[in-house]
Amino acid sequence: MKPKAAVLILIAVFTASLFVNQPAYAQSSQVTNNVTLEHLNVQLTYPSEVLPGQSITVNLQAKAKDSFRLTSLVLQVYLADSSNLRQLTSTTVAQDLSMSSGGQINKDIQVSVPLDAPRTSLIAVVSESVRMTYYYYSYWYPYWYPYDNYSWPYFFAYPSYYYRTVSDDAITPLTYVKATTPEYVALQSQYQQLQQTLNQTQAQNQQLQHDLQNAQNTIAERDSTIAGLNKQLSLLQGTLTLLEAVAVILAVAIVALAVMYFRRRKTSTQEESEEPKKTKHE
Repeated sequence: MKPKAAVLILIAVFTASLFVNQPAYAQSSQVTNNVTLEHLNVQLTYPSEVLPGQSITVNLQAKAKDSFRLTSLVLQVYLADSSNLRQLTSTTVAQDLSMSSGGQINKDIQVSVPLDAPRTSLIAVVSESVRMTYYYYSYWYPYWYPYDNYSWPYFFAYPSYYYRTVSDDAITPLTYVKATTPEYVALQSQYQQLQQTLNQTQAQNQQLQHDLQNAQNTIAERDSTIAGLNKQLSLLQGTLTLLEAVAVILAVAIVALAVMYFRRRKTSTQEESEEPKKTKHE
């Protein structure tokens, strides 16, 4: 197996590339990533993003390329930070297992993300350790076997074998940690201030709408009162016109009666003055 220092150097280089090209995910969905080792094809399935303090489930499926003795299959998960690397888990997925071509391994691994995790990505290191068996034959020629005046070599073949352990590992990114950043905190503070201002403005707007409704109600009441008064005034004006007409008619009648009265009285006076004259002539 590769030295641990070499693996950590590879992780550090991989982490630097993550911070240069930091991935972003629109929503938390399942992501599948394939890792190719010397004797195993490994498929990792995990959530696209996670919040600090939460846990994720990483599903590991490994498929054998050939036949071998699997000494161990290990999954290590690191938290990539700009300053250091923190190992979150180291899980032995399988060990001391005889594998044939096409054989599969399936396991779920739980990973807990610390509360103080920065905005970064988790990193997985998949390592395999395989013991291979190699066979060979040894040939002995102890003597010659005579046959028909000829000598033929007579030998024995002895099968032998030996073991060799080989290791391989690979690095791949895992779930993106959606932690807060200073820029996000500043934007969140601005958002809260704007939200507070909006709430105050909405409250003032509601108060103004309430005052406007009261004013509209008052105006409507005044308009109703004015309409009532106008109606009463119209009735009074009609009554006054009628009274004026009646007064004119009465005045004309009175004048007519007065004229008739004075005419009758004048006629009576003349008749009375003429009667003594007639009496005197007689």
